[in-house]
Amino acid sequence: MKRSYTDVAVSLLLAGMLAVTGCGGTEKKPVEKPAEKAAAKPASGLTVYTSVYNGMVQEMAKPVVEQQLKDVKVNWQTAGSESVKAKLLDEMKDGHAEADLVMISDPDFYLRLKKDGKLLNYKSPESAELAEPVDSDGAFTPIRISAMVIAVHNDKIKEPPRSWKDLLDPKYKGKIAMPNPKVAVTALATVAALTDKYGWEYWEKLKANGVIVSKTLEMREKFAHGEYPITITMEENVLKQKAQGVNATVVYPEEGSVLVPGYIGILKDTKNPEGAKKLVDWWLSREGQSAMSLAYMHPVKYGVKEPAGAQKLGDLRIHSLSVNWNKLAVEEKQVKEKFAAIMK
Repeated sequence: MKRSYTDVAVSLLLAGMLAVTGCGGTEKKPVEKPAEKAAAKPASGLTVYTSVYNGMVQEMAKPVVEQQLKDVKVNWQTAGSESVKAKLLDEMKDGHAEADLVMISDPDFYLRLKKDGKLLNYKSPESAELAEPVDSDGAFTPIRISAMVIAVHNDKIKEPPRSWKDLLDPKYKGKIAMPNPKVAVTALATVAALTDKYGWEYWEKLKANGVIVSKTLEMREKFAHGEYPITITMEENVLKQKAQGVNATVVYPEEGSVLVPGYIGILKDTKNPEGAKKLVDWWLSREGQSAMSLAYMHPVKYGVKEPAGAQKLGDLRIHSLSVNWNKLAVEEKQVKEKFAAIMK
């Protein structure tokens, strides 16, 4: 039976109502007429730009946040990491960003925002229990880890690849798809990591082997139907599709998976810093981290159960293919342009 995000959201909500969370404090009664309240103004809304899947946000995070943070109305805006970055930077050029918080998978983007003085420093009390390092000033905090792997549709592929290099085998010609690194940071990180290991020759050979560069949503849909029998994708995508009945296998490449951390940061110009801090606390609480796990992303808080069917994060780290994030920050444009030139 297909298991939607809503199914797990209900149990998560009930658990959240019983557990002690990092949000803290006593719930405030809803204010019916804010304009008439003179002693203290009610908290204003928050806008979050995030690359976390819309389904996960709307069906898991949103209902629990609404239950636990009654005085904060959150407007979630979801898109790919590159789209989020472009929108935010365009707004900043005009002098005002609509977002109060940003949640994407791109370490160097946060470093850039910090360097430009765009982030509010905040060290959540929940961050003491994280397995990932937090920015020394609290400008941004890790909330999840995604792994780039190889997905194989078992109905179409009888001898699955075991490594990234196996994808160059002629027997897989025309059967491989991957997301566009101009749109997805996880794909960009994979391109950078494999280029550092094998050189641009790897992508030239993969192009010759018929790789298809696809929109992420389209790639997932076509993989589910077997039209794209092999995909370079995030572990969470395959695990979710397996839970929905797709006959798929997650291949953790012999050279290592590519690990991409996701962060949350508060924009310095937010009109509601206290509400933004509460939301950061929630994502780092056991409820928020359990939501990540139930959505098949690796939580970063100690003691929170790993995603069902996923390889343990400790094992992923041992065999991971490293990404030189500092180098990628400098060469991002060139990497995208070189990849596009090879794939055209």
